[in-house]
Amino acid sequence: MQIQVLGCAGAIAQGAYTSAFLIDDAIALDAGTGLGQLSLAQMLNIDHVFISHAHLDHIAALPLFLDTVMASRAQAQRPPVRVYALPATLYALRKHIFNREIWPDFTVLPSRAAPVLELVPVQLGQTIAFSDLPYQVEVLPAEHSIPAVGYAVRPQAHAPALVYTGDTGPNPKLWQRLAQMPVAGLILETAFSNQEAGLARAALHLSPSSLAGELRQIAANTHYPIYLTHAKPAQALHIQAEVQLLTEQDPPLAAILAAHPLTHLHCGQIINI
Repeated sequence: MQIQVLGCAGAIAQGAYTSAFLIDDAIALDAGTGLGQLSLAQMLNIDHVFISHAHLDHIAALPLFLDTVMASRAQAQRPPVRVYALPATLYALRKHIFNREIWPDFTVLPSRAAPVLELVPVQLGQTIAFSDLPYQVEVLPAEHSIPAVGYAVRPQAHAPALVYTGDTGPNPKLWQRLAQMPVAGLILETAFSNQEAGLARAALHLSPSSLAGELRQIAANTHYPIYLTHAKPAQALHIQAEVQLLTEQDPPLAAILAAHPLTHLHCGQIINI
């Protein structure tokens, strides 16, 4: 699989875009401002968008993306873009975004008979398969301040999965599930530095100190890369330094990371796994 890191920041700044990842030019994980880095042709290839939760940094580009592709998809008689999320997330999108005040209701545009948007509810533990793609997407647990999930994307049944945690604080249920599946790579959030560890705990995000506790839950005898995402731009260098310090001061953690090398993602990066 090829993953384009369209956005991996926890806020915006020059060169920093919020959460959006493109899998093999076909499936988008979240629709933050990074989605706007794609060309029109690339946007038209996307039929499936998986939203982790309703916070703005994960949905900001979704309304504009749909506006961009609507006319071309209608002319080509393409099916609607399917947006998958928890029912609570879809409710928030309907009430606060596609409400005809903030943005048009694309579930009935350009027509009720042939809309550009279909909202598809998912539930924890569900695996979604597609009629037009060989992939499978499993819905994973997340622990966040609003209803949220992560996703595991497999190129085919039983293949190792790319795991995307979305936004989450300490999440033992996630590690229990990952111990039961082959993992090709893990995109794991670390939004705050230790200077704001209290805020991270309150908002159910990770900082390097809580990240260390999560990494210690990795199943033994596993080997896969870990990609850190969602750093606030103003804190990115602090987070990187604090993560490096953890590995230098904690030999058992360093041993875990020898089998699970860490990379701090940057916008525009391409990952092949």
